[in-house]
Amino acid sequence: MTNKRWTISLIVLFFLFLYVLFHFVAATQEMERTVEKLKQTARAEKTAPHFVLISQEFDNPYWRKVEKGAKAAAKQYRVNVEYIGPLRTNVDEQVKLLEKAIASRVDGIIVQSLNDAKFTPLINKAIARNIPVITIDTDAPKSKRLAYVGTNNFEAGQLLGKAVASRVSGSNKIGVIIGSETSENQQLRLQGFQSIIAQHPSLSVVALSVSNISRFQASIQAEKMLLTHPDITVMVGTSALDAIGILMATKNLDRDDIKIFGFDDVEETLDAIQQGKIVATVIQKPYDMGFSAVKLMVEHLEDKSIANEYFTATEIVDATNVEQEGTK
Repeated sequence: MTNKRWTISLIVLFFLFLYVLFHFVAATQEMERTVEKLKQTARAEKTAPHFVLISQEFDNPYWRKVEKGAKAAAKQYRVNVEYIGPLRTNVDEQVKLLEKAIASRVDGIIVQSLNDAKFTPLINKAIARNIPVITIDTDAPKSKRLAYVGTNNFEAGQLLGKAVASRVSGSNKIGVIIGSETSENQQLRLQGFQSIIAQHPSLSVVALSVSNISRFQASIQAEKMLLTHPDITVMVGTSALDAIGILMATKNLDRDDIKIFGFDDVEETLDAIQQGKIVATVIQKPYDMGFSAVKLMVEHLEDKSIANEYFTATEIVDATNVEQEGTK
């Protein structure tokens, strides 16, 4: 009887051992599979193309929309996009960031070119080192960049001119504030605007100043302009913060008769349009710019042919459609 019990105990222990062994082997195999997955993920992350997006101003709402579009494309196409930029608009700081990106030998650079003379040599340097460069928002047409993604700025300037011509009546003298004297996009917008105004004898540009893409400088320059040319009845800004700066100046001078036209969909601009303080603004599609730039960079790395210029849409926002724009 004792031997029988001993035999049964051995059999039970044997099956218990087999059960424990089976689970141990299964757990080990599962752990090995998990480790291999982690290794594969790490390898994928390590080998995923690394792009750098250099903005004009790190926390600028417009550039945050560009970043958002770029990050959405990065997720879709499984690449890494690093968003950087100066804390305040500063061409020299942008140049330094571009130099660092080249030195880091990233897989692609997406950059705004605010100064053709400074950016073109660096863009060409990156291309010489087999680092593809796409310009965004502002082009460097004399450089060897792969493509430009952004607004057709001459046509955007024309759209701004048409907005003024169709929304004012009688004879009007116009003051213009541009963001930069050296920026290609600002000069093209100005040229496009002037080409339309020249078609209307009742309209004339009598003064031009530069804001350096600062609402405070826009306000200071607009105030000086209105004091020098009190007969100005229309003021136009070609960069994102100009219209708000102009509005500040008209308040300071108690000139609520001035009809103000701006550029971009800055929240304060849209609010002022709703309140009837700004007539209209030309808006761009910064999200689309960011998304398209990353998409084109990926296609280039896949040896696909990409267009030399990729223009994103523009449209006019005024009192008739500002509420719809504000909900986007």
